Amino acid sequence: MKLLIPVSYFFNQPRSEIWQLDTETKTKTLEFKLPNNPLPVKGKGITCLSWLDSETLVGCDFNSVFLVDWTLKKVIKVSQAADFNDLHHLRVNFQSIVVANTGRDRLEILDNQLRHIDNIDLLSAEEVDTRLNGNYKLTGDYYDSDISHKPFNQRKVPDKYHVNHVMQDSKLLNNQVIATSFKRKVLLNAQTLEVVSNELPTAPHDGVIYNEFIWVTTVSGQVYRSRNSIPFEFVPFYNLFKHAKFKGWCRGLLIEGNDMFIAITAVYESSDRTNWLDCSIDNTKSGIYQIDLTTLEIKHFFDFSHEDGSRLFSIILNQHA
Repeated sequence: MKLLIPVSYFFNQPRSEIWQLDTETKTKTLEFKLPNNPLPVKGKGITCLSWLDSETLVGCDFNSVFLVDWTLKKVIKVSQAADFNDLHHLRVNFQSIVVANTGRDRLEILDNQLRHIDNIDLLSAEEVDTRLNGNYKLTGDYYDSDISHKPFNQRKVPDKYHVNHVMQDSKLLNNQVIATSFKRKVLLNAQTLEVVSNELPTAPHDGVIYNEFIWVTTVSGQVYRSRNSIPFEFVPFYNLFKHAKFKGWCRGLLIEGNDMFIAITAVYESSDRTNWLDCSIDNTKSGIYQIDLTTLEIKHFFDFSHEDGSRLFSIILNQHA
């Protein structure tokens, strides 16, 4: 099996790469290094990839959505907007692309040429004004203050829902747009803001729909699943860090055949956002765990750790392998 792994880096100049992981030969190959973002954000880069069609990938980074011709290994189109901020994930659905605009607390709906169709706004007009103008209270040193004079699409801002991940399936979810909310620790119907799941103990991140279940990862390493009917009642399925040698931010999830793949990212500094971590940050790594879905035994850990602070989010199949 061959997977595609988008990798970005925390330190030095922002850069975004697409790697291929061959799970049979255990080899990793750098397939493509994306051009530099003209509006770079320190410590940020590519977060998501998805196949738009048989030849084209669509991906996103902090403030842009782009198309990649996989045969030519070339970016063929880029879309940026003044209020794209901390784009985390995108979902291809028929002829549209739904993008989680996390820092703006909004879902962007684009066509397959990255033209704007519509959006789903999770904020009131007053909240939008506060966010864009920087009239918010800050805690810690992670966020950029309004006096930084950075444009909104290069600014790290506090958010309300922190929608990380989008799921939409016309057959299984009646085409409702479902998003994971990092801040609320629940899944939301993005169109109505209705809570459609039980609250999870720690913040959810990525999710997949597989075999009549909906599955989500949480940043602290637990995988939960629910029958694919609303309201979702998530129950624990697997606790990765109970068995794994290395820990880290737990995000990406892919289930294929009898294997579950989970992406983790090394922790480079402790904060109140990492209060779930129960070991030294020296014992964290970036990589992909491959787990047997029947026995729940770890089959392999593919190490993507790097001195520049590698960061992993989504995992997809390489359709051309």
